[in-house]
Amino acid sequence: MIVDDEELLRTGLCKMIERMELPITVVGAACDGVEGLKMMEIDEPNVVLTDIRMPNIDGLALIRKLSEQYPRVRTIILSGYDDFDYAKQAIKLGCKDYLVKPPDFAELSELLSAIYQEFSQEREELIQLSQKNELLVRNQLLLQTDYLRKLISGKPNASISEIKEQAERLNISFLSDAYRLAILNFENRHELLQKYTPKEIGLLQYACWNITSEITQGAPCFYDELEQLIIMLPESYSYEESCEKLQEIRKSITHYLGLSVTAVLSNFYSLQLMNEGYSEAKRLLTLRLLREKSVLITVREARAHINEDIQPLMQPLRELQLLDTYSDIERQLKQWVIAVKGSAYTPAALERLKQELRIALIVLVRKLSIQEDNLGDHETIKWLEQMDMADSFTDCIKPVLQVINQANKQQETHSPYQSQSVDKAIAFIRANYNQDINLTMISEHVNKNPAYFSVMFKKKTGLGVIEYLTDFRMELAKKLLVETQMKTYQIAESTGYNDPAYFSNTFKRHSGTTPQEYRNSATIDSTRNP
Repeated sequence: MIVDDEELLRTGLCKMIERMELPITVVGAACDGVEGLKMMEIDEPNVVLTDIRMPNIDGLALIRKLSEQYPRVRTIILSGYDDFDYAKQAIKLGCKDYLVKPPDFAELSELLSAIYQEFSQEREELIQLSQKNELLVRNQLLLQTDYLRKLISGKPNASISEIKEQAERLNISFLSDAYRLAILNFENRHELLQKYTPKEIGLLQYACWNITSEITQGAPCFYDELEQLIIMLPESYSYEESCEKLQEIRKSITHYLGLSVTAVLSNFYSLQLMNEGYSEAKRLLTLRLLREKSVLITVREARAHINEDIQPLMQPLRELQLLDTYSDIERQLKQWVIAVKGSAYTPAALERLKQELRIALIVLVRKLSIQEDNLGDHETIKWLEQMDMADSFTDCIKPVLQVINQANKQQETHSPYQSQSVDKAIAFIRANYNQDINLTMISEHVNKNPAYFSVMFKKKTGLGVIEYLTDFRMELAKKLLVETQMKTYQIAESTGYNDPAYFSNTFKRHSGTTPQEYRNSATIDSTRNP
């Protein structure tokens, strides 16, 4: 920035500096010290080239204010031959350079180039120092994190005082002999991985750590190997105060970062038993599967979860593979989730149920492939990742429900083609009803996935494929019972049943009477109404 009360000199200096082709820009030109100080706040120059004798605030007063308010700004005095005494005062105020008016092009260029080199060197030294400090801090954080992870993963072979001494060497302050362990788990992890780059996720994690450290007033906090934020809350916090701190952390992270977080809180454990506190906190986190949104879960709330018997909920999972329609599958899954929520299962039981659900849904998703082919490896892996990262049982079944919805849309889009397939299947049934045919054979005849085709068939006819086949066989059997003298086993064989007993049972379920009762009734009716 140039400060001089002579407009002609200001303009000339601006043009002179432009011709020097140095990496320097004139950001402003002021007519006196008052205007110069105002421009300093806006333009923030690195170098100020100023005259000494000016109205209002002269050059000496300007240099004095600059040295107080902007100590890193470099000043250059422009002086006449009779201003030498003023120049000496300026040098005492911290001004290192001065030029005689009017300045020589080469002299000014050499001075500005030297100043630029000095600034560049200072900046490089600051960058190196900053990087060095950052590396030291990062290394210290890594060492602290590694130590704290070991503390919670296994029982240390050391006394509490020895643990504190070891921690102190790493600048970790354990002000208490016992701590509650809290885990902060980030919700919607699958979406976060899709939305943010690894670097951005790292920045978010650091911001969460910073918020947590500030609210807990420096309580030890670090990320475990699953990238969950672990907080060690000292004995000085009561149960209520610990809950309040965690709720404040959750609200702050949501407010400032837009992230949803579930928190769990364990009992107190001594520094020698932090591994037990960590295990307890992880078990508590399993209870999140029962909730529909992020929440704070404490060990007190877990006391009501005592049920270990998961067998009653195993059968509904097995039945998923037997259902014909997508709507039935969707209804079964949602009812299963409701039943789990109302059964007060322990964390261990919930873990087993999640694994059983995982197996059942893998089989189901492959069966319900909407492209009539099995899902490829890539799609299966992607779906499994989404389920493994799910926060709740409801989130676990969402991918299957999406497959169902997609299948329903395909049915609507391809209805003319589907109608032809159904007609072809009906013709196949009518031509082969007396053979041992099933859903798989009928679906293969029309080149469709069995589960997918079952939905398509029922949507047009109102009946499932096997239900339609059974109805057709039973109507034919009725006709043969009335119009012929064939024995029951012969009618069974002629309508596709190799087992006469099974045929009779099916007939009774369908008609409400046995085959013989139906024949006798039909004979009596024909006698009464010749």
